[in-house]
Amino acid sequence: MAVSFFDMLKSIVFGAPKAPEGDDSVVESLLHVGWQQREESFYPGMFGRADGPQLLLTEDMFRQEFARTAIHPFWLHHGIITFPPTDTRQTWLYATSGMSNAFDSEVDEWSGLGVEFILETPLREGWATERLARLMVFNLLIAAGHYREQSDLTYGSIVRLDVPVNDASADGATESEGCCLNNFIALPPTGTARDFELVTGKVELLQMVAISDAEADFAEAKGFEALAAKLAEAGQLDAVDADRASVV
Repeated sequence: MAVSFFDMLKSIVFGAPKAPEGDDSVVESLLHVGWQQREESFYPGMFGRADGPQLLLTEDMFRQEFARTAIHPFWLHHGIITFPPTDTRQTWLYATSGMSNAFDSEVDEWSGLGVEFILETPLREGWATERLARLMVFNLLIAAGHYREQSDLTYGSIVRLDVPVNDASADGATESEGCCLNNFIALPPTGTARDFELVTGKVELLQMVAISDAEADFAEAKGFEALAAKLAEAGQLDAVDADRASVV
């Protein structure tokens, strides 16, 4: 049987496939299978056809913004996939791909870190892929123990940026004038499934929603469900409109 380009790429990146002990009939590692399931089955089924190539993580993302030089080479094969609107979704959607990779090819309750992030915008925005990539970098560094006081991102987690979420687009152009959204909160998705199951374990989706300082304070005091209700009432729960006013 001919080897696909996808399989060739994974073999180059991760070496020869590893069969589970005692099962010589398995010629493809579970890592490859899970990666394929996510990018070629679950994501297209949930989000539609991808638009263009992935934005892959780079060493500069770790060094410039997080001052980290110890960078695992596997991290540089994590990326952001962009999905245009569909018949059932009017927004542009951006999804991380890589945190749920099971690099040891072992089956567990959760695949890899057991999580991937999504972010939506009304129009295609260059800053959205860049910000989501950096949120993934942050979570990878947390998981690797670089921020011992910080727990892995989960529902209700708030990431305070101290700058507007659209402070810089992919080409470096400033877009942030008048934007009051300086933080992200991780919420349960409302327009898609909250989780899916790979061959290597379960994966939970976190919807990253941009919020103001006042909204972040409100969520910390009242709970993320209370903020989600206010955002939903204002029609701002899913897609990030960088020009919106604070709902608190």
